[in-house]
Amino acid sequence: MTVIRTLTFKLLLPEGGRAALISTMKAYTAAFNESSRWGFENHTYNKFRNHTATYGHVRESVPDLPSSLVQSARDCACDALKVVKCKRLPERIPLAAMRYNQRVITVNLIHGIATIASVRGRIKSTFTIPEHCKKYLHGVIKSSTLSYRKQSRQFFLHIQLEFPSPELITEPLTTLGIDRGIVNIAVCSDNTFFNSKPVKNTRAKYTRLRSQLQSKGTRSARRKLRVVAGRERRFVTDVNHCISKQIVNSSYTVFALEDLSKIRVQKRRGREFNRRLNNWSFYELEQFIRYKAEELGKQVILVDARYTSQKCSVCGHTYKGNRNGSDFRCRKCGFKLHADLNAARNIAQAGISCLSRLTCQPAECSVSLT
Repeated sequence: MTVIRTLTFKLLLPEGGRAALISTMKAYTAAFNESSRWGFENHTYNKFRNHTATYGHVRESVPDLPSSLVQSARDCACDALKVVKCKRLPERIPLAAMRYNQRVITVNLIHGIATIASVRGRIKSTFTIPEHCKKYLHGVIKSSTLSYRKQSRQFFLHIQLEFPSPELITEPLTTLGIDRGIVNIAVCSDNTFFNSKPVKNTRAKYTRLRSQLQSKGTRSARRKLRVVAGRERRFVTDVNHCISKQIVNSSYTVFALEDLSKIRVQKRRGREFNRRLNNWSFYELEQFIRYKAEELGKQVILVDARYTSQKCSVCGHTYKGNRNGSDFRCRKCGFKLHADLNAARNIAQAGISCLSRLTCQPAECSVSLT
């Protein structure tokens, strides 16, 4: 088993390097569109057939694009066709990210140097390695991706590194149940609450600001919209990073989460609830907990989300009327508790049951509460 980590670096390019890479991206897009068009017309995403039919024509249309990048564009086109099952023609924006292999890019992580192939030859660029990334420099480079942000006019290099998986902690196995919600971002079975009020206030601020700027429609308003674009998303991501780090660094070795993969297909309860549900970044928090736990040799378990809020964590009585908003009171035994905390304890119990049923504990499993 191996672990993949992606490091992102801002590139410092020499004079003329940015223009060369922009031209390379446009040529890469042309190669992608040619391969995707042939695959769509012939209703196939087979890479070998696509290569045989399009490689010569693409090399004539973009002769300066290195052959490895032509093949990379073809592979991306076939992957895109496979995702949509050839039912529609995938389109690529001119300055979308490019996938590089080891033949067209050379990266020195120790000295922060990257030599990148382009339509105008090799470009030698440098980048600064942040302190928090230095612990990953011993990994094996598997692939690289080059992206461009038009707002800042900066190129970024994303490097995928491979590491051996750490050994799982088998003793002691202590399980922490985590209930994710809209009012409370996360509630843990050890009575820890992470409230979403700061996130909601920040989202409301940016929603109001976007509405005001969009209603003006002036050039300066559009320029301001580009400046604030992404700030809300970065703030929420930072909050999820901080929460997941605090959870994973606790003394628990197993983290039980609800399987919320079908949460968005449930019945809706109005426009406002739909907006809050669609802004809910529960999956991002799960991914952060998962990869942080993996680094420490800890485990993540997914349990069935049904009835976790209706079941009493003391007597096990399940009834819809047990919960009323954030209050939980069991109609059978009279037990009272915060509804999210009660759900977190149910999730922890389900995680313990899942571990006890298995002879060997995997990094992920699923168990039903019914």
